Amino acid sequence: MTGRVFDIKEFGLHDGFGLRTTVFMKGCPLSCAWCHNPEGIGFSPELFRNLSQCRDCGLCRIPCDHPDCQPFGTCLHVCPGNFVKVAGTDYTPEALARKLLAQREFLEFGGVTFSGGEPLMQEPFLREVAKLLPGISTAVETCGYVAPEVFQSACGWLHDIFIDLKLFSPEEHLRWTGRPNDLILENIAWLMENREKFTLRIPLIPGVTDRDENLLAIAGFLKNSKAKIRVELIPYNVMTGAKYRSVGRAYVPAFDEKQPLNKNTLPFASLGIPVTAF
Repeated sequence: MTGRVFDIKEFGLHDGFGLRTTVFMKGCPLSCAWCHNPEGIGFSPELFRNLSQCRDCGLCRIPCDHPDCQPFGTCLHVCPGNFVKVAGTDYTPEALARKLLAQREFLEFGGVTFSGGEPLMQEPFLREVAKLLPGISTAVETCGYVAPEVFQSACGWLHDIFIDLKLFSPEEHLRWTGRPNDLILENIAWLMENREKFTLRIPLIPGVTDRDENLLAIAGFLKNSKAKIRVELIPYNVMTGAKYRSVGRAYVPAFDEKQPLNKNTLPFASLGIPVTAF
């Protein structure tokens, strides 16, 4: 068994509680118009260039005979600054666990967070990794578009759940993410009935998800939860477009990304739901 990872970031402060190492898994069922990790959407490995630091020396364009470079038509080993890499590396559960446990001393003050992409697309692999991390807290950042049986299986071994709800309207969700939100709402409803606590995140996209009617609808959906819910309003990152160029894609948002964000916490606070607007 192997899992496909496109990045591992250490000493994270915003991917769960305490100091975290975040493992970003390849592949996502959604195609959000504002995706902040375009290199995580597709499951296949792809070339990633750090264009902000690339000096355009041309060395990587000189033909080489390294077998791992041939699929990309670029030498992955010659860049003097290591600005050219492949987004998508396969690990066995044992190999990934060894890499993570090298940071055990600080992980005991936080833990490991699986993000993406959509990490639960590779839930069996993650479950095996978690078994090899005794004493380490595990969390997931999920879009929620996962088969209920897979989602509930993951909740059996994960310590913390961070789940997105971008848009409450099924039509708007389909328009902006490429998928309806029925599975997401079903999984959140299950959490509200069966989980002690979880965190719901709403990415604030100007003029799309930050509208008052969307925030009010989501708050109304959450109000009768048996679980303790924290809501986090996550701001749109205006630097998103740079990442698309790094993987050879164009980013043309169909919304006004310079429009001021509506960080209205009142719909949640009025119901007694703890809410943070970053």
